[in-house]
Amino acid sequence: MADDAEVIADKQRLRSRIEAARRALAPTDVDAARRSVASAVLARCDADADAGRPWRHVFGYEAINAEPSSPALLNGLLERGCSVYLPVLRADRDLDWRQADNSSRHGFERHGVELVRRADAVLVPAFAVDIAGMRLGRGGGSYDRVLARVPATAALAALLHRGELVEQVPAQSWDRPVRSVVTPDGWLDLPQ
Repeated sequence: MADDAEVIADKQRLRSRIEAARRALAPTDVDAARRSVASAVLARCDADADAGRPWRHVFGYEAINAEPSSPALLNGLLERGCSVYLPVLRADRDLDWRQADNSSRHGFERHGVELVRRADAVLVPAFAVDIAGMRLGRGGGSYDRVLARVPATAALAALLHRGELVEQVPAQSWDRPVRSVVTPDGWLDLPQ
């Protein structure tokens, strides 16, 4: 088994490669990917509601650079009656949560790190995910802490661009998997 320094170096190489690919995307391609990802997530939200599993509490995020989340996705969840929560990075690198609304995503009231235990759906950022669900994030471990708190019944998906579902993501003992990925091609539940 690789030592931590080797795994960290492998993670950084993969992260750098994907960051470069995202920087090379044309703005129109980023917009198209965001529309497709939003459509797939909202379709899953609707299907789960039709199956008696409504998404009351959804934990999402606001996109940085070319990430495939979007205001249209967050607004679509709000329009469906979901309570949407966005992350706030704490000094200890854990994530607190603030509630979003249609008029502003800049609410100041914090709801605590444990709120995610009420999640019906959690949408997380990632640079890559492998078929086992191992996720490559920004490297701070914030979402690994969050994922440890997510209920087993919640929809849990990483939002990706095409080509970011990869054969293998380097992982360490504290890394936590996701159960699904959403790309512009749709929602894919991963084998568990």
